[in-house]
Amino acid sequence: MNFKLNIEQSQKLVISQQLKQSLQILNMTLQELEVEILKESMENPVLEVEEKRDEIDWEKFIAHVSSGSSDDRYSAYSDDEEGLGMEKFVGYEAGMYEYLKGQVGCLLKSEADMDVALEIINSLDERGYLSDSTEDIASRLGVDEEDVLGMLSVVQSLEPAGIGARNLSECLVLQLHENGIKDDRLENIINSDLELLSMKKYREICKKYSLEMETITYFIDVIRTLEPMPGRIFSVERASYITPDVIVEKADGDFEVRLNEYSTPKLMISDYYKSLLKSAGDDAAKEYIKQKLGSAANLIRNIESRKATILGISTEILKRQRDFFEKGINHLKPMIMKDIAQELGFHESTVSRAVNGKYMLTPHGMFEIRFFFSGAPSCEDIAANSIKNILRELIDNEDKKKPLSDQSLCGLLENRGIEISRRTVAKYRDEMGILSSSQRKQP
Repeated sequence: MNFKLNIEQSQKLVISQQLKQSLQILNMTLQELEVEILKESMENPVLEVEEKRDEIDWEKFIAHVSSGSSDDRYSAYSDDEEGLGMEKFVGYEAGMYEYLKGQVGCLLKSEADMDVALEIINSLDERGYLSDSTEDIASRLGVDEEDVLGMLSVVQSLEPAGIGARNLSECLVLQLHENGIKDDRLENIINSDLELLSMKKYREICKKYSLEMETITYFIDVIRTLEPMPGRIFSVERASYITPDVIVEKADGDFEVRLNEYSTPKLMISDYYKSLLKSAGDDAAKEYIKQKLGSAANLIRNIESRKATILGISTEILKRQRDFFEKGINHLKPMIMKDIAQELGFHESTVSRAVNGKYMLTPHGMFEIRFFFSGAPSCEDIAANSIKNILRELIDNEDKKKPLSDQSLCGLLENRGIEISRRTVAKYRDEMGILSSSQRKQP
């Protein structure tokens, strides 16, 4: 019988209950924190919770609006302290026009091309459709209609898919291409026979295109996945009611960031139990009070630590993204959590927890703090996605007997104001699973 002694080295991270609670609280949203505070206050008699301020005094607010006052800093709250105003409750994403302009700014370098693209974006209606003719836009700008059509294809390559369409059929076909679906029969039905589809004249469609009913059923299922009005995802009706964790506003000519102190109840330790600890003669009672006092103190300390961490990160975001706060979403700079973590001496996971589900109210609207990091795609990412859409369109419409080479694709992109190398075209083509021109060539 052989006996062997094996020595293994392992590392274990022992997390104290206090640290565990600190990490949990940092990760909580405002709503989750409020629930946690309520739960703790019910379980711990030592904790006293100061009620949050009253909600908006709507009568006072409506009277203020009716008076025609333009005082943006008016408080709609029922006490005399300065409030945030009604907009603190509404969280929304960037509007459609702002969002599209941010993307096109990443693609185009020429000022003349940008002017045309921006005019097209400004001519979109709330559905995301181009409401003006390309001829009218060309006339307004004093440019050739071909230039407008070129920039229209750029706008139509942006997110969300289907944007910039001139009619419903074009909107749906753009989305098919974005989803990698290329079927001439389906496109012909969308372009010519949507009315027959809406009237459920499936047999007539089958006969016209020599299709089986199973194929028509599949086509209908595909069409149902498409968005007929891509612009409506930006509708005000989709606004969600969110309370910001931090507010960035301009005061005395400069921006300042501050915590929304009205968003969470204020916690205090009961004076009664403090005095009771001194007078209690029962050791068991004293031990119980000490335990509850310690638990309450830890909770308050962890909440204050959470506030300080969120404020520190938000202040650093303000420093690094000043152009965004001054000029808007088009001027957002690429930034990663590691940058902030290194500057503040945090671990990257601390920054990730601190921004999770937290919101910042800015002069340009409400944004999740994570938006400034992974929530905000870099220009490189935006450009890559749009260029891929354009490349797919060019290749789909090429002469199959004389397919476009990567160099030819570069030239066509350059004609649309997009300058990239042949190597980058080849890279994007490979990423989309599209063969080279020699492999695409048909006899």
